[in-house]
Amino acid sequence: MENIHLKKVGAADLGEVTLLVGDPARVELISSQWDTHQLVSENREFILVTGTWKGTTVSICSTGIGVGSTEIAIIELIRSGAKKLVRLGGCGAWNDRLSAGDLLFNHAMVRDPGMLHQYVSDTYPAAADPDLLAQIKLQAENSGFRVHTGIGMTTQSYYLGQSREHGISNGPQPNKNWMDYWKERHVLNAEMESAVLFILASLYQISAANCLVVHVNRLNEQWVSDQDYQAIHQQAAKLVLDACVKIQ
Repeated sequence: MENIHLKKVGAADLGEVTLLVGDPARVELISSQWDTHQLVSENREFILVTGTWKGTTVSICSTGIGVGSTEIAIIELIRSGAKKLVRLGGCGAWNDRLSAGDLLFNHAMVRDPGMLHQYVSDTYPAAADPDLLAQIKLQAENSGFRVHTGIGMTTQSYYLGQSREHGISNGPQPNKNWMDYWKERHVLNAEMESAVLFILASLYQISAANCLVVHVNRLNEQWVSDQDYQAIHQQAAKLVLDACVKIQ
C-alpha cells in the first residue's frame, strides 16, 4: 500500500532510527549537523530527510502539532519499515524540580479520553520502550544535561486542555484546578504527541521513546529563549542519535 502523505517512502528510505519533530523547520536545523542528509519526501507538514550519522543511516520526520497529524506520520513510517522512533520535542513542566532547558524523558503518559480509541481502549497504557529510554537517558546524563524522568500528559488541546489562558473573555475559561489535580498525581509535564507515539509503537511492536526539552516551567513562567531552545534541540538530537547508534 502506498502512503498518502509520506509519498513513495519505503524501507530503503529510512534509517536505523527516525527522529520525530513537530516543527518542519527543525528537520533542517537537526539534519544539517549530520555527515550527509537528503530530502526524501515533503508534503504538507510532513518533511522526511535521511542521511548518515557517524556511519549509520538515520532519518528525521516532522509531524506537525497534535494527535491527528502525528498519527498519520507514525502509521505511514511504521508501514514504510521504520525500526525505532524517538520524539524530539518540547513540553511545559508542572514541577518545580524542572527548569527551562532541562531534558525530560517520559516513561509513560496520561492521555485525554478517546484519544486513538479506534486503535485501542482508553485503559491501554501509553508507555515508552524501557530499554531505549534507559539508553538515551544514560547518554544525556553523560553529556552533562540536567535530566528528569517520570509520567507526563499528552493532551489534544494547547490552551484549555493544558489550563492555559487564551485571552478571550466571552466563552469557556481554563479550569484553574486542572493542573493541580495532575500535579498531585505526580504528572511532571504536558505536551501533545508522545502518547500517540507510545501507543502505536506498542501496538505495532517497534521501539519508541521521547526526549523533551523543557521550554517553560508553568509554575513560574520561566521560559528558555527561542535561540537557546533550538540549540538545545540540536544537542539533544546528537545524544539521541549517539544512544541509538550504540544499541544497533
